[in-house]
Amino acid sequence: MANKSTMGLIASLYERKKMPLVMGILNVTPDSFYAKSRKESVSSACDAALSMEASGADIIDIGAESTRPGFVTVPAEEEAERLIPAIMEIRRHTQVPISVDTRKGSVARAALDAGADIVNDISAGTYDFSIIEIVKNYKCDIILMHSQEKALYSDVVFEVKDYLVSRAEAFENAGVPADRITLDPGLGFGKETDHNLALMRCTDEFVRLGYPVLIGCSRKRFVGAVTGADVDGRLAGTLAVNAFAALHGAEVLRVHDVRETSDMVKMLHALGSDMVRR
Repeated sequence: MANKSTMGLIASLYERKKMPLVMGILNVTPDSFYAKSRKESVSSACDAALSMEASGADIIDIGAESTRPGFVTVPAEEEAERLIPAIMEIRRHTQVPISVDTRKGSVARAALDAGADIVNDISAGTYDFSIIEIVKNYKCDIILMHSQEKALYSDVVFEVKDYLVSRAEAFENAGVPADRITLDPGLGFGKETDHNLALMRCTDEFVRLGYPVLIGCSRKRFVGAVTGADVDGRLAGTLAVNAFAALHGAEVLRVHDVRETSDMVKMLHALGSDMVRR
């Protein structure tokens, strides 16, 4: 269980804001599933990041390898070539915390050297074990996500919780402080609609594990499965999921639509801060 007496970056930002943090998604890729999130030039990426900050983003999450269903792995050198100039340019213009969305140790190290503050690893350190030592040495936050290829579960909530706790313990046993670890149940990653809904209904169970919890539901397929909307029409459904997450203690909401999410969080907070902070 995370030690709340000394806090990592995400935990301290949440404690200071007293509302869920809004993490803006910025893709420097040509193939992310939501076309409006793609920024293929350094200047457009920087403009998007600054716009997100102005719209209320607490963290900018930058990725250079799409993880949409059926994605093709990008070589580390190409991923870094897409990522590092954008991080450096964004860091020149703002001090907003930057999260780097990568599974690769060499890319994570280069991003941290360029000014990133957080590593967001969809493989929870299983794709490249060097991530553990890098996070330890850089004293940065790490986001650990659950992912698997096939949506086969006996008890999806138990299995995802068990996996995330085991990965957090692997980092802690290697010397990464618990207060620098955030957990992400990985909505949509090897999960059908009913699995995603079950995980969301049990958000508070993940919160009770003692680590900050990140929810990444933005415009995903399961939102469309429920609402019948295509990716461009999933904002309302996404806001509903994120409001539910906020009401049940999630500390980070990873989204494409920063202003709308920030406004939703502010409104929930105004209605009663105890509703969005437990």
